[in-house]
Formats: sequence, structure tokens, C-alpha cells
Amino acid sequence: LYQASGLLISSLTVEAIMIRLVVVMLFAMQLHAELINFTPFMEVYPGDNFELVCQSDEGVVGRIVMNEDLDEAELLTESFRYAKGRTEPFLLSQKYTNANKKEHEGVYTCIVFHGSRDGTLINPSYSTAESLVIVLDNASTPSPTMPVNPPTPTPTESVNPPTPSRTMPVNPPNPSPTMPVNPSTPTPTMPVNPPTPTPTEPEGPGEVSMGASHVCSIFPGGVIESFDGLGSTYDLACTHVLAAHMVTGADDLIPYPWFIYGTFDVHEGNIALMSMTFFVGKSAFEFQRGWLVSLEGGKKFPVKENQNPVTIPNTPCYVMFQDKHLQLRCGFFEAYYDGIMSGHVRLISMRSSEQFEKRNGNIGLCWDAQSGWRKNWQVGRTYGDCQVSLADKTCKTLKPNCAQYARDAPFSAQGLGAWAQCKSGPVQSCGELNCGDNKASGVQECALQQASRIMCSLKHSTPLSGVDSKCPGDACAWKKDVLSRGCPQDTPPFRCP
Repeated sequence: LYQASGLLISSLTVEAIMIRLVVVMLFAMQLHAELINFTPFMEVYPGDNFELVCQSDEGVVGRIVMNEDLDEAELLTESFRYAKGRTEPFLLSQKYTNANKKEHEGVYTCIVFHGSRDGTLINPSYSTAESLVIVLDNASTPSPTMPVNPPTPTPTESVNPPTPSRTMPVNPPNPSPTMPVNPSTPTPTMPVNPPTPTPTEPEGPGEVSMGASHVCSIFPGGVIESFDGLGSTYDLACTHVLAAHMVTGADDLIPYPWFIYGTFDVHEGNIALMSMTFFVGKSAFEFQRGWLVSLEGGKKFPVKENQNPVTIPNTPCYVMFQDKHLQLRCGFFEAYYDGIMSGHVRLISMRSSEQFEKRNGNIGLCWDAQSGWRKNWQVGRTYGDCQVSLADKTCKTLKPNCAQYARDAPFSAQGLGAWAQCKSGPVQSCGELNCGDNKASGVQECALQQASRIMCSLKHSTPLSGVDSKCPGDACAWKKDVLSRGCPQDTPPFRCP
């Protein structure tokens, strides 16, 4: 294990992780690594039979449950029962017949109990691993196995305590015993010399826009404006799926599945995006607070401001640092992170004049919260510091001056619908930050105003550069402040005196 950036990251290669799934858990300042083999993702056709197998070499495999929020107190009580000498198999196989969406599609959790040693309950007393089962439509083509469940989050020391537990979910595919990976599946060609990205290329004078781009924006205060332009307030803690495209095939132009996770904490007194984690094909990497790019194994990946984009190893993606944002382009999506509390995802397969249609295999809060399995598309640990609620968290005392954060969409956006406008998410985020007697901090006001401008620019392909009146006039002052809130870097991505 390699400890970097406050995260515990497996240093195993992707190929090794495909053979076994390592679940790392840090509890009460004691590290306990438990090997659990459990298929992280499986696709089956309606009517098929399938089998889930969970195995642990050390712990006792208690049970496999589906679509169930685990109660920590109940599991602790059950741990004591196992500590009193109950003998159970190290491997549990559960078979299912006649697969259908209503009964079988969802998240399955394998619970492993660690028992006792010398009469004392092992700490932690249990571990969990998850498997997402998707029942395909008849017309869908299965895609390569990909993870949607990060390892159990580990509490780590925060730069700004108190901060909820955080995690970098880096458990790539683990081949299913009942669904072998097709060796003939083509591997997408990785660009050796990627073209310079032009995500902000403006339209020429007098040109009429042929629609707009579909953008999902994550704002401070737990507000996410989804691809349909609707701003929603969520209770967010630890790790949530922001967006994913899982199903690929002959009728799909996207040759590889991709996943984007967001990890959230409390920063400046309210919910904030602390990192964005990306799974593309068989590789994983992360944007962290302070504009740090981390690869698998905890290796820091250096980027420099306003320089040519750099290819992420073993992926079709390249990254650059420009306009105070880490910017990522992966062929079919782009991602932007402000380094402190906001982020954006843009679908770039085409500009459109119609609202984006969610397809089979599209999941995450950027589409909607209708997960059916996890609250607010949360993955990994769901209790303790990570516990969230589905209760309506929207502030009921919106401030009239929050309209200042809305931006006017260009004339070309007229008639396109709410998704092409630039106001829902920013106005709602302002309301959350200033709810009741609360007042947004200067950092939150700067981040929100900047995020509103960036979202509108991404939707309508206008330059990302601009002036934000609520941010420090000295750009270096802002950059140094953001950098100080993240993990230490030997070489910052910018040059300031």
C-alpha cells in the first residue's frame, strides 16, 4: 500500500487488481487490509441465470444482500455472534434465475466478518464489497467489466478539520466467474501525440450556434445542475457517482465504458467537491483539491499552466491546467475542476438543439438521483461520517440577491429549453450558501461566481477566460490560497512570485 495525498491507494497494477479486489479499511487509527473477491460489475440479459460468488481467505462470509442500506449497529452486534465461535464458509455462492430488472437489477453487498483474536473482536469487525448487476435491454450489448463500487472510504487527517471521511476509489475490473471477458474485445487506440484541445473555441463573428453542449455542474452547497438544466440540492458525503456510461456495443459510438466519481467533504462550512475520480477503459486517475493530479499507485502527475496538454498514461485522455482549472478531455466527455469546491462535466459527442436523452447504461447524479439502490448515487461506505439523507435539503428561504449569479445565455440559446440556460444551479447554490442566518464566505462567493461563468461558457462554447468580481484581483493570491488547501506538491502547476 502506498500512502499519498491523504489517501490509501493500492499500488497493485490494473492487471493484478483484475485478479483480486483489495478492500482497505482504516478504523480507529488501525489499518486492516482484507482480501475480498467479489465481482464488482455484471451485465445479464433478461431471462438469464446468473451467480454471485464472494470469497475471503481470512474473514467469514456472512451474507450477500441486495439494495440494502447497512445498519452499523446491527452489523457490530452480528460481529459479536461470529466472534463466539460460529463457523461459516470462506466462500458464499448465491444463484439467481430468470433475471429481470424489477427483482434483480441493483447493488449487491457482500459482508465479511473478521471474528476475534485472543478473545478480542478484531478491529474493524467487518468489511464489505459491492457488485452492481445490470439487467440489459434485449438490444443492448454487454460491455467490459467496470467498477462502480470504490473501496470502503478511510478516515484520514484533513487540512481543514472537521472533514468527513474521504476515499480515492481505485478498484478496477475484477472478472466475473460467470461472465468471462472476451479476449477478442478490441482495445481503443491511445493517441501518442494528442491534438491540442479546443474546448473553449469561440464561434466566429456573425455565426449562429447550432444548439448547445450538455453540461453538468457541481456547485458548492450540495447543488448539482444536471444535463437537463435542473438544479437540485443533495445531501452529499464521501463518494457519489456523478456520471457514467457503462454499456457499449455495435450501436454505440463510444468504444469503452467510463465513470466519474465525486468525493465530497465540508469545506468553508458547507458541502464541497474535494476530488473527481475518473475510470476510463481499464485505467483510473484523480483530480484532487489543490489542483493535484494523481494516478493509480498514488503517483503524482505534473501539469503546467498554459502548456500543451499531456496524455494520461494508458488512456485516450489528456489533461492541462488553464484558466484556473484542471481540464480533462477524453474523446467523448470533458471534465473541469476548480481545485477547491466546484466541477463540470461536458458531453462533447455533439452540440444539440434537444435535451439530452438518458440511455441504458447512463447513471449518476448528472442525469438524476433515481438510483434505486443507493441514496443519491452514493457508493462505498454509507454510514458514520458518510451517512446521507434523502430528505429534501433545499433551503426554503432563498435570497433575492442570488439572481446576481445567473448569467444571460446567448441569443442562440433561445428556444432550446432550460438545459441551455445559465441560472438554475448557480442561483440555487447561492441560496444554500446563504440559507437562513448563514452567509457565504468570500471563497465560496468567488468559487460560485467562477463556476457559473464556466458552466455558461461550456454550454455555449465561449472562452473560459474572464473576470470574476468576487474573486481576488490578484490571480496569484487565489492560486496560492487554493494550493494551500490541498496536499503538498513539489512543483505547483503555476508560476507565481
